[in-house]
Amino acid sequence: MMPVAIDANAELDDSRIIADIRKLFANYGPTFVQLADGERMDINSLLDFYGAPLRFIGPTFHMVMKDNEDITGEDGIGGEIGRLRHAHFGGSTLDKCDIRVLNPKAALVDALWLRRDEGGNLMERFGVIYIVALTSAGWRITSAITIAA
Repeated sequence: MMPVAIDANAELDDSRIIADIRKLFANYGPTFVQLADGERMDINSLLDFYGAPLRFIGPTFHMVMKDNEDITGEDGIGGEIGRLRHAHFGGSTLDKCDIRVLNPKAALVDALWLRRDEGGNLMERFGVIYIVALTSAGWRITSAITIAA
């Protein structure tokens, strides 16, 4: 039997990818919260995290946002931000963030979010499976699928 060569750089690359994606999500959560609670209004900051085309699938919908305007628009993530403002949203915390590198350009992120109202009461607990891709702009969420938490 031939010995199997182990690529020592592969593990380092995966570690770097995981660190980069953890940083993406560490910044994504607070940005989303600040937009949803009205602390900031620069909706285009979402484009630091999402890449078009963006596919978002839930139990009752399947949306494809083909460009940046779709992402930030009323029928896209921008609309979700607006709905949360009206629902007395107080914040979200990332309770779980498991990252699996699929290849040097893609990763799967299994996340669990806790969404709270202005009084700190739990509004919603939900899971999301994200596909994150390395684009010319850096790591971006390109698909999001809500799952039972």
